[in-house]
Amino acid sequence: MMTPDELRDLCTGIRARNKQGGPPPGSPEVDDALVTRIEEDVREYRLTFWTEPRPQLPPDDLRALLPLMGWLIYEASLDRLWVVAPAFETLEGEQGEASRTAGELIRRLAETARELVWPEFGSRALGAIRALALVESKRDTDRGYDLAWELHREAEERYASYLDSHGNSPDRDRYVRDLHEVLLQLALAETGTACRTAERVIGHWDEDAERLKPDAITQSSELWTQRMFRELSEAIDIGERALAEANKIKTAHKFVYKVTEDRLTLATGLRNPAIMTCRAILLAYSMCPEMERLRPAPPPGFGAWADFRNDLLERFNVAFASLCDPVKKENGDIWPLNSDHARSRVQLCLHLALITAGHSLLEEVVVDDTLTLQLLDDDAVEAMSAWLAVKVDGKQRGDASTIGSATKPDFITSVEACRQDPGAAADYEAWRIRWFELDRYARTPGRRARIARLFGVSEETIPEPPPLS
Repeated sequence: MMTPDELRDLCTGIRARNKQGGPPPGSPEVDDALVTRIEEDVREYRLTFWTEPRPQLPPDDLRALLPLMGWLIYEASLDRLWVVAPAFETLEGEQGEASRTAGELIRRLAETARELVWPEFGSRALGAIRALALVESKRDTDRGYDLAWELHREAEERYASYLDSHGNSPDRDRYVRDLHEVLLQLALAETGTACRTAERVIGHWDEDAERLKPDAITQSSELWTQRMFRELSEAIDIGERALAEANKIKTAHKFVYKVTEDRLTLATGLRNPAIMTCRAILLAYSMCPEMERLRPAPPPGFGAWADFRNDLLERFNVAFASLCDPVKKENGDIWPLNSDHARSRVQLCLHLALITAGHSLLEEVVVDDTLTLQLLDDDAVEAMSAWLAVKVDGKQRGDASTIGSATKPDFITSVEACRQDPGAAADYEAWRIRWFELDRYARTPGRRARIARLFGVSEETIPEPPPLS
């Protein structure tokens, strides 16, 4: 059975592997041998401590181990998650094999998390179930999405059960805080799955629909619209809940600058959940006209679909503020957004500008010395599109995410119905053709021809995208 010091060293070593610059020499590998060791220790916990009559609380010796084992399961599953590539089931070669091997290790870690005795004292182990949900969603299949949502539900139910078991006892404050910090990760995964599902379906509809019979396409499209809208709505709710809990932690305990056995949420911890919550809100907003056609009655609590859309915009403003909220480093300097987050912020603003008529951000956003945003009008659409298309270090800075890659006709019609003003950006199809290079699949063979057919134009009218590098 591993000692607390051994568990602690493994956790910090695995976390160091995922820092920029690659794994340091001698860092522990997350492989079959380590996962087997974890499984054996958790099995030994049960044989040694789970005795009759079963004590209500874990013995002191085990109580010292459980938070560390939960952390190790969390770090090990997260380490392997980065290896799993999209659509890994059909990938060939080394990448496909590595993805499937990593996915199997994550499955074993999730099963070990389920077998943990007194799991409420090692709640970070829920991260393995979260990671497995993301693995399932990366299959990019209907069955994979279904399995992912089953796992998200399981993680939520376990979270609620663990939280309830601690009650209001002051000596459990540390474990309650652990759970609230874990919730931030569960929410990030759930919003990620909802957005990933929507982005995959919307962006690849041109290919997927070719496999359907003509009389089944409409029905399939409508079913997918309703499913995606429901999942996005649930993801928005949990994303907002997690951001609220994180702000409470920030106020009561402060965020930290290094993950340890005591704390999980870094000073930048609001950024990823805020991005995914905003992305889910914008996708749901974009589907509202289509949902209104399918279900004339608005969601409960709203008199009209327009009221619901206005509510989504207000919720976007709140989540977006969490992304833009200044963060300071330990030395007091401002901690800027990393390049991925900076790109995501522009993508969010571009999506918002394309579906609303001149939405104004609550505060001015200075992206860099070439781009400042507040009024998201047609000029801002062009400026953001150009900012994403520019090459940095020989590579295109970014694409336009889902709004720039949609091929699902009902989604496109819904986006166009979001805006009725005469501005240039209201002509969504024209913008798509003009900025085809921002389609994330623009360089996929046959994509340009399919987009031409989708919009009823000749292929020659769509600019050939420049090479990525």
